[in-house]
Amino acid sequence: MPGYANPATAITTRFRALAALLTRNASLLETSGLPDEITAVRSTVYRDVADQLALLVEAELDVAAGNPLVVPLHTETVEALVVRRFDRLADQLTANARVLVKGTSDAVMHRRARIYRDVASQVRMLAQHEVDAAANRRMQAERPAPRALAVVPSQVARQAATRAPRVRAVFVDKLVTEIAKRRRQGWSVARLTLWLRTSLRDPQTDHVHPCARKDFVRYVLDLLAGATATAGRAVA
Repeated sequence: MPGYANPATAITTRFRALAALLTRNASLLETSGLPDEITAVRSTVYRDVADQLALLVEAELDVAAGNPLVVPLHTETVEALVVRRFDRLADQLTANARVLVKGTSDAVMHRRARIYRDVASQVRMLAQHEVDAAANRRMQAERPAPRALAVVPSQVARQAATRAPRVRAVFVDKLVTEIAKRRRQGWSVARLTLWLRTSLRDPQTDHVHPCARKDFVRYVLDLLAGATATAGRAVA
């Protein structure tokens, strides 16, 4: 994990970034102008999880401060610890959801529990991203980086649109362009999916946007890779 000499720095950096994202999303919901019954529960959960993350950051710093000598760990060890911390947080959020709905049929509590589970799912995706990023770094260290996608994204946008028929074609075209750009930067499927789930979430329905599903992202990447291979054969 480049730039991190110890696990506390790596973990607190990740947790602070996630807390900032959740707080920002909560603020966007609260100032969106939508009715409180739509935004209040979700923004409350986002801020609650951000507060939990702040406490976890303090705990990590306290542990690190208690060690007079910080022994640098191998990169793989730091990565494994970060993944375990994310998994532990996801387990805690899932447990919170179970407690909220235990013995009650209150609709607000059930909706709040659903949002906790949704955030837990995104945290697990972050953990998977750490695993994918570590694997990509090791792969790049062992062999030359793969050739960047050479295909013009608009060539496959029309095909990608068949997987999201209710989404405007002009939007799909821009989305494919952004996916291709981030793929060239080394983004994994998990990271792309997390980015889309965060960017395209509809606060009015709580539904995942059809273009923010992992199967859609994989389909677009397959189309881009296939078109690139075809273009490469044509040039040869």
